[in-house]
Amino acid sequence: MAKSPYPVTRTISALTATIESDRRFDAVVDRLQKACAKVVDRPPFVNILSGRSLGHPAHPMLVQMPIGCWSSACVLDFLPSVANRRVARTLLGIGNLSVLPAVASGLVEWVHTRDAERRFGVVHAASNLVATGLFTVSWWQRRARPTGGRTASFAGLIVASFGGWLGGHLAYSRGVGVNTAAFQSLPRDWTAVAKLDQLTPDGITAADVDGARLVLADVSDAADAADALSVVALESRCTHRGGPLDEGPRNGNCVTCPWHGSVFALTDGSVRRGPASVPALVLQTRVRDGQIEVRTEDPGGLRSAVI
Repeated sequence: MAKSPYPVTRTISALTATIESDRRFDAVVDRLQKACAKVVDRPPFVNILSGRSLGHPAHPMLVQMPIGCWSSACVLDFLPSVANRRVARTLLGIGNLSVLPAVASGLVEWVHTRDAERRFGVVHAASNLVATGLFTVSWWQRRARPTGGRTASFAGLIVASFGGWLGGHLAYSRGVGVNTAAFQSLPRDWTAVAKLDQLTPDGITAADVDGARLVLADVSDAADAADALSVVALESRCTHRGGPLDEGPRNGNCVTCPWHGSVFALTDGSVRRGPASVPALVLQTRVRDGQIEVRTEDPGGLRSAVI
């Protein structure tokens, strides 16, 4: 791989590679991950912390509160008024408390990572814990002297910024927390994918179209099924980590991802159980001459193969 001509980029790339390839603590991290999973990866915590009701992961939203409070406090530290320093201390306290739900939501994502992503996630979490510690020290130092604690706050902001960069790498370079099915190309015109007689009343059938895998199911027994025979088609790639839904078990009118246990409703693709938070895409279906045909009107440009 060609090296970047920019020293900063080379330094960042070297640091990233070092963190992602360091296996010395994998055994300890594995035990820690399993312990965390026993707490956060079960209802109702997994459903709340994953952001299921939001339709996307909750972690990016929850980190805004501590980051905003800490940053605002540091800005107020540069203003001359003592009153501003008192407000800064209040903001530090709010920021430190709001770290708790942010950390919990991050753990829901981290417990399903492996290898490089898991190692990077540990450093990301450790950086933010150090930052929280520094901001807590700053808050404590301001109890007796409102003008104190500025050094600890400034150091905390630097460490928190580093932690934010690590989180950005996890999301944008490694795809942690990103809808893994967002880039699938699906047909915009009616396309035959399977024969009607391939469906079983209580099972699921896999089909391929334009390189994408689908889950087909007969949900005619569903309470909201208007037709005598109601055929549904869902994108098979789990929105959480890309698990094959067509290989998962069907329970009633829901299908469970075989990798991490996310449950999706076959009728509308909604998430019934995390850690997935983004609904599965449901395609339009119709039956003609014994053939099941599908198409999508999803407006997402990333799904189109045409630029």
